[in-house]
Amino acid sequence: MKPALLLLVATAGLLRPGEIPHTTEPKVIHSVQPEYTKEARDAKLQGTVVLSALIGVDGVPADIKVVQGLRKGLDEKAVECFKKWRFKPGSNYFGEPSPTKVTIEMNFRLAAI
Repeated sequence: MKPALLLLVATAGLLRPGEIPHTTEPKVIHSVQPEYTKEARDAKLQGTVVLSALIGVDGVPADIKVVQGLRKGLDEKAVECFKKWRFKPGSNYFGEPSPTKVTIEMNFRLAAI
């Protein structure tokens, strides 16, 4: 019985006091493609902008931060685009909507002509 009790204590120690574990992650219900800036298009810049954000219980992204950027205005375009996305919020252990941290990759690729 002691090993099971120790395991439970170790698992409970991973959560902050009052924190309820998530059981589902947010699901995208509306997304928008990012736009290129003229400067980035002229430079033929391609790549990925990585964003972190908090998806609220209303499904709206908040506290958006650039984790890895591309510059030439694409970081700003990625944030602007992500603000338009909407989610079905994640839920906690009790099935209630819960704010959830996410990481999103916005890909910028030039179409072949």
